[in-house]
Amino acid sequence: MDRRRAALIAVTLLGTGLAVYGLQAAIDPGALGAAFAAVRWEWIVLSAVAYAVSQTTAGLVWRVGLSAGGLGAVGRGHAIGTHWMARGAGELLPAQLGEGVRVATVRRHPATSDGGCARIAGSLGAYKLIDGIGNFAVVGLLTLVIPLPGPVANLRWIVLGVLAGALTFGLIVNRVGLERATAHLPRRVSHAVENVVNGAALLGDGRRVAGAFALHGLSATARIVSLGALLLAFGLPFQAALLVFAVLVMASLIPISPGGVGVREAALVPALVAAYGLSADSVLAFSLSIQATVLAVSLLGGLIALAHHHTGLRRVRALPGPAAV
Repeated sequence: MDRRRAALIAVTLLGTGLAVYGLQAAIDPGALGAAFAAVRWEWIVLSAVAYAVSQTTAGLVWRVGLSAGGLGAVGRGHAIGTHWMARGAGELLPAQLGEGVRVATVRRHPATSDGGCARIAGSLGAYKLIDGIGNFAVVGLLTLVIPLPGPVANLRWIVLGVLAGALTFGLIVNRVGLERATAHLPRRVSHAVENVVNGAALLGDGRRVAGAFALHGLSATARIVSLGALLLAFGLPFQAALLVFAVLVMASLIPISPGGVGVREAALVPALVAAYGLSADSVLAFSLSIQATVLAVSLLGGLIALAHHHTGLRRVRALPGPAAV
């Protein structure tokens, strides 16, 4: 691991630990227990359903990238299943290691023999770029229409700044061209890079990019609805869902813990307390419930996808050679 990266992670962990320790000192265990005791379970169920819709739609975005990268034979069901397995693994493993499950699972499909992991990695990179730009675009646009309250009002400019930087980078890459940028690489390296570029072909297909962003918009909307329902479950204002989504997007940039636990609480609790004047106990209970809901739904979806994956893969491998591909 790079020394600078290790130092950054160490500093982030230290800062998160200090923030969580400070929150712990301000939390009343009795009030925290009361917040959980008064939860309304019908809103919890709605939140879980909306989250499942969000992640299934995100799986369709991943499928669009696979198809554009020449891996359309993987199939819609298989792509959605691998996304759910990656989500389940991501809730248990730190630093986005759950994405290794996604790559390894797709790699086992007979249709991925041409280009292998490099092509899959390219399609995953395209998916992550669509996901990141889409999240920041949703937050940026919504905060222009519905300004965030109080001391977090300037968060919109941070989000719009990150979005502008990402779009500028994309324009530069498109202007230079990946072929020109990789022309002087060694042959073996350039072959691997070529497979990565082929896997990321989604980024060069305007029609498919538009479709991917449209699906991502539906996914983000369902995610905000899920967060809003969870807020209502704890008697908190639904309109805070936009701020919660924005904080989660920002916290996801530091993926050092499974499911973002710790980093999320350190960022979310002070933001909601300052913006809406809520009690730290109820906000912490809400934040922990995000982790619990996402973990439960992701693990259940991942297990169902795993069972479906093994059944489907056996069927594909049982077909004659040309038909299997």
